[in-house]
Amino acid sequence: MKKIFSILILSLLLLTGCTKKEEIEDSYDKIVKRDLLIVGVKEDSKPLGYISEITKEHEGFDIDIARYIAQDILGSERKIKFIGVTPSTKVEAITSGQVDMVIAAMSVTPQRQYFIDFSDPYYVAGQSAIVKKDSNIHTFSDLKKKTTIVVLGSTAESNIRRIIPTAKIIGYKNYDEAFKALEEGIGDAMSTDNTILSGYLIDHEGYRMLKNKISTEPYAIGIKQTENEKKLKNNLNVIINRMHKDGTIKSLKEKWNLK
Repeated sequence: MKKIFSILILSLLLLTGCTKKEEIEDSYDKIVKRDLLIVGVKEDSKPLGYISEITKEHEGFDIDIARYIAQDILGSERKIKFIGVTPSTKVEAITSGQVDMVIAAMSVTPQRQYFIDFSDPYYVAGQSAIVKKDSNIHTFSDLKKKTTIVVLGSTAESNIRRIIPTAKIIGYKNYDEAFKALEEGIGDAMSTDNTILSGYLIDHEGYRMLKNKISTEPYAIGIKQTENEKKLKNNLNVIINRMHKDGTIKSLKEKWNLK
């Protein structure tokens, strides 16, 4: 009887040990075992993240960052799967486990830090706005009684509401819809990060960007906010620090015409 009891105790200990091992397994180890990195990215924000009309593949500054990380962790930039996210789905994609991380012009904010964690910043942008070249809008103060177009769930929306409370705001689900509304004259200006706006200026003549910015937007990689993410976060920070030091970030900024 004692022998049977001892065997049962040993079995329970082994099972408990396995459970604890699974619970403390870091996302970094899961990525390595899967041999595939799953990343949430923008698909409509040239030059940060978009699907090329020519190659039909994901391209952009953030895409190159993601491929560099895949190369570093898994030994190949091809061992990666991209999943499209929007400002309103970024956080959910992380918390639900749909993606390992989000690299999508994601600004570090206190609100987002309540739900997710971030790596060190890899780029610093700023919120600006674009208007038609013949517009009488030259600074953000000129938007006080104008209509500003934003993407719902973005930091741009909250910044405009806070800094220019008298401005009328119209929100859209994605940047292409927002820019189309600007083209159609539904709004007087479209406001978001200058990096995203620069992509529309490249492809569309007749528009200009306001010279001043109303915020500083540090872009970082979003990951889950749990104790099990420490190894992943530490490795990401090492990679980002190396990219800054060896000139990779600088060369990618030049490649995608980012200042």
